[in-house]
Amino acid sequence: MTEPIYKYLALPEACYLGKRVFKNLFLKNAQLGTADKKAFDQYVDSILWQYTLKPATVPITIYRDDQREYLEIAVLQANLHQVTRHQRIAEAIHRAIPYPLLLVLACESRVTISVANKRFSQSDKSNIVAEELFGTEWLNPDSATAVESDFLGSLNFKALPQTNLYTLYNGWIDRLIGLQCARFSGQYKLGPPGAVWKIRRDQLARCQQIEQNIAELRSQLKSETQFNRQVELNMRIKAAEKGLAAANEQL
Repeated sequence: MTEPIYKYLALPEACYLGKRVFKNLFLKNAQLGTADKKAFDQYVDSILWQYTLKPATVPITIYRDDQREYLEIAVLQANLHQVTRHQRIAEAIHRAIPYPLLLVLACESRVTISVANKRFSQSDKSNIVAEELFGTEWLNPDSATAVESDFLGSLNFKALPQTNLYTLYNGWIDRLIGLQCARFSGQYKLGPPGAVWKIRRDQLARCQQIEQNIAELRSQLKSETQFNRQVELNMRIKAAEKGLAAANEQL
């Protein structure tokens, strides 16, 4: 039932692997805590290594600097029994594998995609750590909204930046951030060519913080009995909503 997502990704056939990965490889990983191992046991049905992107399978060069090296990118799919705890499972898989992943979590007809840049540990370059995790909500490619359809259509391999494997991977990150931004702006769009996605990520975080502040103010207003205090809270809510609208325009 996950074939539609791979049609949107349109990865080269030369990259296809389709190899099963045994759950025990993750359950025996020392970096996984007790809660992570329990989540794997209860919610993960199977894991497939679907594609490998590397110079031997795609005409894209590796990337290496003082902080990271991108020698290959793996596309993994984890099939889940149910949709709960998917974020924790995604984090555990990203932490357990030392190279960058495009991770597809699947449950029946729904999928969610997550990515996380990898870098060398500051204390030991032989260890690889996952940086900030980016993921979608659960999507059904066969019944996607207009925004989700625009997002899915942007995932095509040929549309991604291909200077090297690192820029390719960051192309996926830019697209996941664009989908998150669309929740505020109502429109899916990518950052301008050459733009640093971290700037847009920070703008998104500002919108999320303002939204949380508005929710907290509304909660206070709901339980407030003093009229003067109600007026004050209403004014603060309106000011925050105006700030949110302005922040949305920057996404």
